[in-house]
Amino acid sequence: MSYNTKNYTEQGGEKTVIGGMLEIKEGASVTGLPSAINQATSTATTVAGVKDDFNALLLKLKDSGLMTLDSWNVSVTKIPTPTGDDLTANQGKVTAITIEDGVITVAVPVSELIAFPSSNPAQGTHKWVGMLITTGLSDITAVKYNGSQLTAADATEAAAVGGSAGDIVMWLKCDEIINTPKAFTLWTSGYPEATFTVVIVEPEEE
Repeated sequence: MSYNTKNYTEQGGEKTVIGGMLEIKEGASVTGLPSAINQATSTATTVAGVKDDFNALLLKLKDSGLMTLDSWNVSVTKIPTPTGDDLTANQGKVTAITIEDGVITVAVPVSELIAFPSSNPAQGTHKWVGMLITTGLSDITAVKYNGSQLTAADATEAAAVGGSAGDIVMWLKCDEIINTPKAFTLWTSGYPEATFTVVIVEPEEE
């Protein structure tokens, strides 16, 4: 006759498994469990104010681990309105931009692209194309890109090429990415940090 205990501590004591009931007796205490940051009592006098306070509470619960985080809903596309002859010519060579399981695939014949200097001299001269990352959020200034907070200037830059307030414009050095894929992370309160990788492939022959 054999008996399998439901509650046990594995060898070494680093992990305890509760498969049955865990009863906390009166007077006992538990430490180390997650807790949310305190939310002050709402003093809102409008429905909109109550909504904002409630949403702030939800974010605290999610960030503390007491509530499941939201899922990113990211999509990608070519920038709709490129400016400048060289960039416009390069954008016309991009045949597809897709995203699947965090991998963004840009189909473009790199050998046919024009190399030109960035408006930011520190970025150098490369075979540039532009991509819009739609975050699914209403405001990208709440997002951190590679750990750095995005700003109103980033939103303005996206708007200048046809994007919206929830879009991030990314300039791709195709001559580099074709050899070394580009990885980046996105994070905002209430969401997990997500890692994405940009790869460049030759377009499929028709």
